[in-house]
Amino acid sequence: RILNSHVCVGNGDNGACNGDSGGPLICRRGGYHYLAGVTSWGVSGCQTTGYPSVFTRVAYYTDWIQNVIQSHSV
Repeated sequence: RILNSHVCVGNGDNGACNGDSGGPLICRRGGYHYLAGVTSWGVSGCQTTGYPSVFTRVAYYTDWIQNVIQSHSV
């Protein structure tokens, strides 16, 4: 099930494979690179034709990330 906290990438011809979990989805906008997602799961195995790889959408968790960083800052 795809949630708002996910981002789908690709069409199954290439993408995330077993063991890639936690890896970055790096995107470029305006000449800058940013972390858009973290490898989460796929339909089955790797590169299933016609199906995307699923990443956890980092922007969805921005508030939580900032709160954790602030609560642990010295």
